Amino acid sequence: MNKILTVAVVASLLLPSAVSFSPSSTNNNIHANRRPKSLSQLQCICIHCKYVTNCSAYHFVEQQHGQPHINKTPTWEPRDGSPTINVHIRPDEDKTTEDELGKMWQEHEEETRRAEESYAESNDGKHAEEEDAALFGSTQYDLSGTTSYEYDVIECEDFVEQKDMWVKNMPDEIRLANPDFVPT
Repeated sequence: MNKILTVAVVASLLLPSAVSFSPSSTNNNIHANRRPKSLSQLQCICIHCKYVTNCSAYHFVEQQHGQPHINKTPTWEPRDGSPTINVHIRPDEDKTTEDELGKMWQEHEEETRRAEESYAESNDGKHAEEEDAALFGSTQYDLSGTTSYEYDVIECEDFVEQKDMWVKNMPDEIRLANPDFVPT
């Protein structure tokens, strides 16, 4: 099972849509609930699947999200080659990262100038370039940003629709924190 999920995850990273990689992508008679009409409508279909409470594939998705589990030891596995999981990687390139980069370049120029002046004062007026001396600044910048990963089962050969199955069985930790929560 994990080997198959890994292949689907890798495929979704490499291809614009992992649907094109799935084993049934050539089947034109796919049930409408198993395949999204467009990429903008993607969400995890497991929340409306009869098997969500005991599915090892959905358990994998829960593990990747670090969320509470509906079932800690699921025993049901979808058939080989299914499901297809899309991985959405969202790098956070916000104003903070831009500001940090701007500060870095400005401070770099100032620190380089100060380091060269300091080096010249302590080395009989010689410039660092003449001596091939390394100049290092001490300021550190946080350029890490935040990247989020969203795992969505978008197709499954064994999908059996049961509307709001996840909501009816949501883990108690989530129900207590936000009883109106509906995963997407």
